[in-house]
Amino acid sequence: MESSQAPVRLPEATITRLDDLRRQVRFIKIAEGIFAGLFGLAVSYLAVFVLDRFIDTPALFRGLLLFAGAIGFGVVLPWKCHRWVWGTRRMEQVARLVKIKYPRLGDQLLGVVELARGEKEWQSSLTLAQAAINQVDRVVKDRDLCDAVPHPRHRFWAGTAGVPLALMFLAIILIPAAGKNALARWLMPWQDVERYTFTQIEPLPEKMVVPHGEEFSVTARLTDSTQWFPQQGSAKLTGAREPIVAALDQGTYRFLIPPQTADFALNVSIGDVKEKIRIQTATRPELEAIQATITLPEYLRYSHPLNRDVRGGVISVLKGATARFHATVNRALQEATLAGHEVTIDGREIASEAIAINKSETLRFRWKDELGLSSKQDFALKINAIDDASPSIFAKQSEPMQVVLSTDVIRLELQADDDFGLKEIGLEWVGVVDPLRNPFPETGGKVVAVGDPEKKSLQAIATFSAESDHVRPQTIKLRAYATDYLPGRKRAFSSVILLHVMTPAEHAIWMTHQLRRWASLADDVYEEEVRLHDENRAIRRLAPEKLALPNTQRRIEQQAASERANAARLAAVTDQGDRLIKQALRNPEMLVGHLETWAEALKQLRKISDEKMPSVADLLEKGARSVPKKAAGKLGSGKSGRTVGNNRSTQSGKPDKKSGQTQAVPAVPKVVDIESGFNKISEKKAGDQKKKASKGKFTLPKTILQGGPPSKDKKEEKKDEAKNEVDEAVEE
Repeated sequence: MESSQAPVRLPEATITRLDDLRRQVRFIKIAEGIFAGLFGLAVSYLAVFVLDRFIDTPALFRGLLLFAGAIGFGVVLPWKCHRWVWGTRRMEQVARLVKIKYPRLGDQLLGVVELARGEKEWQSSLTLAQAAINQVDRVVKDRDLCDAVPHPRHRFWAGTAGVPLALMFLAIILIPAAGKNALARWLMPWQDVERYTFTQIEPLPEKMVVPHGEEFSVTARLTDSTQWFPQQGSAKLTGAREPIVAALDQGTYRFLIPPQTADFALNVSIGDVKEKIRIQTATRPELEAIQATITLPEYLRYSHPLNRDVRGGVISVLKGATARFHATVNRALQEATLAGHEVTIDGREIASEAIAINKSETLRFRWKDELGLSSKQDFALKINAIDDASPSIFAKQSEPMQVVLSTDVIRLELQADDDFGLKEIGLEWVGVVDPLRNPFPETGGKVVAVGDPEKKSLQAIATFSAESDHVRPQTIKLRAYATDYLPGRKRAFSSVILLHVMTPAEHAIWMTHQLRRWASLADDVYEEEVRLHDENRAIRRLAPEKLALPNTQRRIEQQAASERANAARLAAVTDQGDRLIKQALRNPEMLVGHLETWAEALKQLRKISDEKMPSVADLLEKGARSVPKKAAGKLGSGKSGRTVGNNRSTQSGKPDKKSGQTQAVPAVPKVVDIESGFNKISEKKAGDQKKKASKGKFTLPKTILQGGPPSKDKKEEKKDEAKNEVDEAVEE
């Protein structure tokens, strides 16, 4: 309470009433500021709470709401305190408040306060001033000035703030998870507090990379804490008119997105959950190369591992080997798997551990790149575990012979192949058991060429001579062999070549026997030729008219075919004789005179086979073709037809005696141009024109050159020619 320094003083009752009014004003006005501030805060909180039910309220907007809600406490309340606390610190300020509602009383109070403070000049005595103060004191002593508070609105603000405050507390009490979440997001907008939703789903990625041009799906799964189970959700692509709807299926919403070729945003809405996913399209990672590094078993003695390209998806690996696989993808990888085996990743490279190959299996590679895309399907690598195959060998005899002298040298061309490496190739011989001649056959062999662990093919020329290889004359089975590096592997053999190895004396006896057989075959050919000769002579004796008969023609043709067949037999006999003579010449015990005789006979037979007998067959065929054949039929009958053309000949036929005309008009017309020739027509030729014309036939146009010497009838010429051909064939 203030005390005046003036000679007059305010009564205690007046001071008390003014102090009560001041306290009341301060209480009410501060309450108004507090309630207004609470109202703003409550409304701001409720705004965040409600907005969070529909959208993820941005942090900036939540900050603006908090700022707007704090204006009451930050601006209104300080202003109220300044206006009603600082503004009522003196009694005259309080008296002015009374004047607002009670102007007369307020003026009286303001006057006595000013008198008491000496702010007015006294115009009367001190007694009168005191009397005025006492009079006002009597007026306010029994009066409550608390109702003089100007425009009290504390009740209004209390009620106004109570509604949102009640709602705020109800939200926090009844829905504590949502209420507390909204409170935290409202009070601390700068922090990344996740929005609470009644529909709780597992977190969706902010960004997804999907395959370019392929359908894909986005799956949203409800959590166990969800309180709202919407029956369907929607996902809308940027720029799309209609959203993609997915129904609830066992707590999951699966949105099937059609193929996309450009980046876009996907807005997912499930209940009060609103999520936005940025979708990026990219091609799937593809396999560029894959190689296998194969380490072969130690017994093969390979100096280095084998590298194989296995992009085809199939590889054959020797059992017992180990393989490492190195794959290269066209994009950096974040993970890769190889079923049942460990792999390491280095950028775009995938390297597997060493894998022991003991059985056939299929390895499946799968990878995921740095964008999160995986291969469309696993790369299946089929491994065929194979056994070490036996080598193969082929032996070819340069000059095929079965009967050889002990001094002969047999030359063999050897070709061996193996899947990994050849150790050696050689020859092996085994004598054929004969209880009488060879009860104890000999066996043996020799190395022809040595291979190498990494040499898969080997060629060599092998020779065998019974005398040089210390094999006594006998019947032997000769074959080539090849071996590889597999321990315990038996030799691989070629087909057997059967050789009858003879001494010169045995060989001479055998050759004599063979030459006799050959002579017998030559005699058979000779007897057949004699028979054919007799048949040819019989044909020659036929009259020329009979040669034109069809049966005779067929007979001549059959003779020609028989001559050719016998010539072929003779050629085969002479070829066999050539071989026998050459083989006999190798034997020094064969008589030279006999061989010369055989050779001369063989020379004559070769000449007959090559020259005489084919010419006989040709002559017989020509004879058969030279025989004229009868016409199959005639086109019309009667006289010659009319001739159409230009007759430039100065010669003409004699007129017909009866009619005085030339030839009658023929039945069949002909188109003929007759040219005058350089030769004169003989009288005999001209006289023949008066003969009757033969029956004509319709032919193509032709030009006849007049003149020339007279000729025989064509049929007669044909007969003579056929006769001559047959005669010549018989002479041959």
